[in-house]
Amino acid sequence: MRKIVLLLGIFVPLMADIYGEFNDFAYAKKGKNFQTSGAQILSFFKDGKKCVDLLVETERVRVLEGFDACQILENDKAFKDFLSGDFLALYQSDLANLNESLEHLKQVMRDIMVHYKLHRRLEKNMIKTARVEFLELKDEGAHLLFKINNQACVGLELFKDTGRMAMRIYGIENLDKACKFFTASPSFKSLSYTDKAFRLYYLE
Repeated sequence: MRKIVLLLGIFVPLMADIYGEFNDFAYAKKGKNFQTSGAQILSFFKDGKKCVDLLVETERVRVLEGFDACQILENDKAFKDFLSGDFLALYQSDLANLNESLEHLKQVMRDIMVHYKLHRRLEKNMIKTARVEFLELKDEGAHLLFKINNQACVGLELFKDTGRMAMRIYGIENLDKACKFFTASPSFKSLSYTDKAFRLYYLE
């Protein structure tokens, strides 16, 4: 993967950034740094300059040409494996189940917020779905699990922050593909955290 030692300083941050952008594009099917032509050719831009041209086929994704610093991608086996594996699977996937789970999770969050604002306490009856399991419930907070495919996938933590009840959500490591797909999606990531820290949702 590391072709020339002198390129290491450029190569590592470049690849980390590119993998993330390709994953986000695969979910959204659009992105500010991407341009499609004829529904087959995909061009990726870095800092406003063309980085790489790809040919998206049914069975694989081929690197047609790399430009400038991105030329190193033309012969990078790990990048090619990623394109024809995880990226292609995401790009061709149906997002209906993901969107349904996302709306379900948002509804759980809304139910918790509304119940606490009305009753000023946390109770098991504030959740109306079997997809949520309580790990802990006490006056000063709670810990819940949101399930996908009957397996714990998202954690919801409620706690006091500077005297106010707050909630944050986070993805749980899980081998289930649907769960991994869900927690890696841009929609879940923006719901869970900002660029710097977890998002806090205040219930009061």
